[in-house]
Amino acid sequence: MSLTLLAAAGMLTAASMAAEPPPAEPCIERASEAAASAPARLAQLRYRCLALRNGQRVLVGEAGAGDANTVLLVHGLGGNAHRDWARAIPALAAHFHVVALDLPGFGGSPGAPQGYSFTGLGATLAEVLDSTAPGQRVHVVGHSLGAAVSLYFADAHPARVDRLVLVDAAGILLKSVFTQHMASRRMPQVGIVPVDRFLKGLDERIDGFRRDAFRRLEDGYDFSRWLAQNPEIRHALLGRYIYVEAALGLVEHDFTSAIRETNAPTTVIWGANDAVAPLRTGRLLAGRMANARLKVIEGVGHTPMLESPDAFNRLLLAGLTAPLPQRPVDPAMGSSQGSVVCENRAGARYSGVFDSITLDHCAGARIEDARVKQLTLKSSSLTLENTVVDSGDVALSAQHSEVIATNVSFRGRVAIRAGHSRLDLAGVTLQASERGVEMPAPSRILFSVSDWHGTDHDGDAHFPWPQAPAPR
Repeated sequence: MSLTLLAAAGMLTAASMAAEPPPAEPCIERASEAAASAPARLAQLRYRCLALRNGQRVLVGEAGAGDANTVLLVHGLGGNAHRDWARAIPALAAHFHVVALDLPGFGGSPGAPQGYSFTGLGATLAEVLDSTAPGQRVHVVGHSLGAAVSLYFADAHPARVDRLVLVDAAGILLKSVFTQHMASRRMPQVGIVPVDRFLKGLDERIDGFRRDAFRRLEDGYDFSRWLAQNPEIRHALLGRYIYVEAALGLVEHDFTSAIRETNAPTTVIWGANDAVAPLRTGRLLAGRMANARLKVIEGVGHTPMLESPDAFNRLLLAGLTAPLPQRPVDPAMGSSQGSVVCENRAGARYSGVFDSITLDHCAGARIEDARVKQLTLKSSSLTLENTVVDSGDVALSAQHSEVIATNVSFRGRVAIRAGHSRLDLAGVTLQASERGVEMPAPSRILFSVSDWHGTDHDGDAHFPWPQAPAPR
């Protein structure tokens, strides 16, 4: 899936970054101009250039009282780096010791010669905290790429994290799913000639592919892994503009274990109109993490701390100081509505308890907050959320259909039977006494942050199915 993955990395880069080049100067503590439009430093922060054990230098800014509880701010992709938190820092500094850094290769921190990995970025956060908040449990707040890094850090260093706030986390979904979401959007120009040329070429080539071609690429050569294994070629292609390289690492990573194992009280904040990281990802995180709650800000996109700072700051402070709200209890759904059939109709909506639901040539159907004994689709498309399908036989049968399911359980003798169908499953549990998946005719299932328990597989599921044969 070479081209689509590279397109997603490029699109995520373009959507996240300001139209400015990385600063030419190395990490410094005095004020300087990284771009004419914005100061490279924030007046409310006290800066220093921290030298890490591996020789990497990282720009760190601090605000608030040093003896207060520490909040670590981890930015996303783009040249603004820590300045994305400019309108949140004053509100935080009134209550906390605030630490904001520029990750290696962003803002005022020079690049990492060894490349970019979550292991390396997590180690950077650990060393920054060793210096700024030694021996403390801290609150960690991350946005976009920084939210993914923060989730990784909370899982890898649970003793160091008190509370966690994830803001419009990018990636998370299976790379095939995230890639197709990103590649469906037109790539803007970002003001950096080599990156613009790179994005423009991808854009022109993407326009030449039909949707079926994207699906075929899911089974293709893993170009991103080849790039990772050939740093000279990677650097020749991407140059010193590391945003695309960091984005490649983001969409490659499997967060299934981290989402399951992270127990820190977590607030998930999302812009309802986020076109970069779909709200579905926020719902997935809140549904799969042990101790997480989702807060949505209406009318804003991927950067709610900049687009709606007052609303964002209220949610942020509550997430760091207030007791975590109790997880909503499933309401009493009442008696069964029996067996319902949708035929040749668009936009059908269902919730509650059903003996069965059959969709026959029904486009754009939606089932949410439901309990169903059997679900059957014929030449239909369905969005399914927060639902349990619990059958004594086949839980979901799909023929010539498309399903997008989030936070759903399929239980039965067979969990899913699919023929000539495409299923995009995120945060889904398959529980089968026999096979979890049967495919009487060719089909495609994309599992993101899911689990599958049957005679054919028993464990986590973050992969396309059937899986492509290993290359010879």
